Amino acid sequence: MSRYETEEEQIEAFKNWWNKNGTQLLSAVLVVVLAFSGWRYWTNTQYVESANASSMYELLQANSQQGTFGEVSREALKLMQEQPKSPYAAGAALLHATYSFEKGEVDEAVEQLNWVANNSVDAALKVVAHMRLARIYNDANKTAEAEAQISQLKTMDLNGATQGELSYVEGLLALQKQDSEKAFVAFSAVVNNPQTEKNLLGLAQIQLDDLAK
Repeated sequence: MSRYETEEEQIEAFKNWWNKNGTQLLSAVLVVVLAFSGWRYWTNTQYVESANASSMYELLQANSQQGTFGEVSREALKLMQEQPKSPYAAGAALLHATYSFEKGEVDEAVEQLNWVANNSVDAALKVVAHMRLARIYNDANKTAEAEAQISQLKTMDLNGATQGELSYVEGLLALQKQDSEKAFVAFSAVVNNPQTEKNLLGLAQIQLDDLAK
């Protein structure tokens, strides 16, 4: 297994992993959540309203995948304002947060993610928002803010690959705080989780090997 010489290189590897897999992970979560939540929302609202929200979200998602989200970003904000309890609005906010972050507008991305965390009625979408906020704050060395997000996530009964990702973020935060013991426990949890994503598993094992020296 290849190795990284510094902690910064290890963190950069995690960022690269997220840039490569994060959009796909988000898309997978949204497909599942919106398929159920969209139907539930449809049964509780007028048909035209819910159908329009669904169509707009599909347009936003298509533009996001094509790299032209900026052309429809105002529509995402409009959907959030007009139908804040719609699962499609939360999905639009997450797409907008990704767009802002990739442009380097981190504060705006944080604002969109906090909107999802505070307004979404779906726990799965809240998890995505809190997880991304934890990573952003951790990367910015805002440990108190990152810890607050992690604490919130721990109350949300995570499991599977999502728990593996949370454990990895906990490990990175522990490294920044120079708490090697806590970092070892966190990375061990990633490795021992059978549902951890493969590439993330490799990064966690590298961290454990370095901590064991």
